[in-house]
Amino acid sequence: MPRSTQIQAIIEETVAEVFEAALPRLRQEIVRRAAEEVELALIPAPGSSPTDLLNAAVASIQDSTSQADILRHLLEGTARFSGRVALFVVKGGSVNGWHGTGFQDNDAIKTLNLTTANGLVAKAIQGRTLVGGPAEEFDSAFGAGPNAPADGNCVVLPLVVKEKVAAVIYADAGTVADSLMDVAAVNILCRFAALWLEITAFRKAGASVIQEDAAAQNAVPQPQPAAMAAAAVATPVEDEVHKKAKRFAKLLVDEIKLYNQPKVAEGKQNRDLYDRLKEDIEKSRATYDKRYGETQAAGADYFTQELIRVLADNDVSLMGAGFPR
Repeated sequence: MPRSTQIQAIIEETVAEVFEAALPRLRQEIVRRAAEEVELALIPAPGSSPTDLLNAAVASIQDSTSQADILRHLLEGTARFSGRVALFVVKGGSVNGWHGTGFQDNDAIKTLNLTTANGLVAKAIQGRTLVGGPAEEFDSAFGAGPNAPADGNCVVLPLVVKEKVAAVIYADAGTVADSLMDVAAVNILCRFAALWLEITAFRKAGASVIQEDAAAQNAVPQPQPAAMAAAAVATPVEDEVHKKAKRFAKLLVDEIKLYNQPKVAEGKQNRDLYDRLKEDIEKSRATYDKRYGETQAAGADYFTQELIRVLADNDVSLMGAGFPR
């Protein structure tokens, strides 16, 4: 056997022995490194968890100061939890497209006019609640052809502002198979946007409302001492002030509840709602007092009433020992 062949055989035998001895350790190291890489890939990047995305979407809506900005941020936020989303404005008996996100032709949404006579739109508007079902029951343009949602389904949510449906939101999982939609997150965003639209409108009109209330008070003839007993019957102006105060209090407390759902649940369980929500409650109380603290409604303290009714389900003990009464 040539010497070179002998050397090659020795080297091959030596290498084989080394590899055989090192192979278990090498296999373990490969598995360890692969597991580390997979684990890192599965960890969401900071700010990308569903909770982070929902908080960011709510914050964007809350930072908006105009109706258009609120609706735009609502669409952007909802698009993070669905494949496609569109907003339709309800005015009178018509439902007209305003804007869409995620569609092949977003501008085409603006040309759509929907019927309120039947289908999912009618159910959402009449029931003022979220409804789901086949996309063709929303509109034929959504339920057939290559642009139909992959699973064939959608949800429709009414945007209820001042007890009226001002718009409807269409959302689906998109046209890619196995895509998912977080209906709960979409619902929360729609409810918060509707609430924020009301609060923003109230805050913008705050100064003028106070001035109107004050002017109305001055315009009411003041009862003479002999007629004080008769004054116990509220005037129409006073009734209106009380209605506005109670409605404003409800909006403020609804906002607290919507934005602090985990704390509300924990507060009920531990009977310390006020301690957990004290900062938000007192900020909202200051807003309420600024508007209605010097009106006829001040004595009724509707804000405290709504705190007990909305947050504590009419059980004041759930507010805790620190709750001021």
